[in-house]
Amino acid sequence: MRIARWPAWPLLCVSLIFGPVVAAEEPPVDEPAAEEQPLDEHSLDEPSSDDAPMDARALGILDLMAETLAQAQGFSVTIQAGYDVIQDTGQKIEFGERRKVALSRPDRLRVEVEESDGTQALVFFDGKAITVFNPGENVYGQIEKAGTVDDAVRYVIQDLGMRLPLALLLVTTLPDELEQRLESIDYVERNTLTRVPTDHLAGRSADVDFELWVAAGDAPLPQRVSITYKNEEGAPQYRAEFSDWKLDPDLSKVDLAFRPPEGAKAIPFVVRVRRSGTDQPSITGEAPADGMPAASGSMEGLPK
Repeated sequence: MRIARWPAWPLLCVSLIFGPVVAAEEPPVDEPAAEEQPLDEHSLDEPSSDDAPMDARALGILDLMAETLAQAQGFSVTIQAGYDVIQDTGQKIEFGERRKVALSRPDRLRVEVEESDGTQALVFFDGKAITVFNPGENVYGQIEKAGTVDDAVRYVIQDLGMRLPLALLLVTTLPDELEQRLESIDYVERNTLTRVPTDHLAGRSADVDFELWVAAGDAPLPQRVSITYKNEEGAPQYRAEFSDWKLDPDLSKVDLAFRPPEGAKAIPFVVRVRRSGTDQPSITGEAPADGMPAASGSMEGLPK
């Protein structure tokens, strides 16, 4: 059987977003928000209603998580993810990836990606350019993009027309982005079987249903997420576990800078995007430069 590895839906770009596509393809520190608005206290003060689309307790937890990430000067985290790929037969097959993300605001980002088939890639953003390195072939692609990490994420999604689940976790506008997209949210339970006790939330937006497990206590960081793309054929899911969270880690510019290894060859920066209106997503083409007509896209992520 011919196995399709690329999802016939937006998630395909998660790991391939800057994909080596040879072509080249996402707190023990000060937490003022947590101190000002203790989770349990807030929850007790806000009674929920079965009929309300926004459960106050759940919304408070989500907002606290968003504020914590948005206000951090940086963070590092490991994301172990799995995602469904709908085959031509309709069968779902799960693939996986591991990403190690190191973010230093305003303008530094480093992402290590390892796919379940062993494919590896490194993605760098240094405030001036986005670089993707494929260590397996010792090649890298680079495209100029000046600005902040927020600018780079928007460029990838809006200008390159690609989708990036969990991208919202990288941007400082996370609270506003969630507020704009969230249509409903409920509090499910306090889950004591997770690595740390978590508050289990269930939310909906126009395009996705999602579940989120946020660590209870004074470090309200996401521990687990499940996203269902309900409008995509077969309603595929994306699932991720978060570990090794560090807020405001000691990251130097050197740690986050790309230095081409000996013999590394520069190649054209190419991205893959989904072919509109078809189930076969891969089109390979050079990324548009600034000022060129932009592909349609929106800020995607958790939730859309």
